[in-house]
Amino acid sequence: MKLVEDTVESYRKADSTIKRLLKEMDELMDNINIFNLNSEDVQKYFTLYKAKLRLEEAYSSIVDLNKEIQLEGYLRKNNRGRYELNGFELTSGGLIDIWRDDPEMKDGGYYVPSRIEHHATDYYCVDMPEAMLEGLKARNRVSPLSN
Repeated sequence: MKLVEDTVESYRKADSTIKRLLKEMDELMDNINIFNLNSEDVQKYFTLYKAKLRLEEAYSSIVDLNKEIQLEGYLRKNNRGRYELNGFELTSGGLIDIWRDDPEMKDGGYYVPSRIEHHATDYYCVDMPEAMLEGLKARNRVSPLSN
């Protein structure tokens, strides 16, 4: 859909501006002693800091838009007790897109960006903790520079 692609492109264009703002905030944090600021400047500093945290999250999402599909298939548990996607072993913190069935969607479902974590005796998907991973459709995406 053109509207989706146009919006994605707008976000991609914002990438460099957000990187610059994050760098400026890092420099500010490295070079300022907030104890020497007046109360108004301290308030501005903390507002900027909160904005920085949200910008980091936004930037991460923009980077995610640029990732390319590397592997696609079904999760299987290997003999080491870890899940694999076409031979690629996932461990705690491993980023993965998990398929969520939804008959109301045009394609019968959609991918949910998430990560794999371990708890007690098995692994689970953070954004779909109820999902049984064995046999679940999934894909792994990487940034173009990682290929």
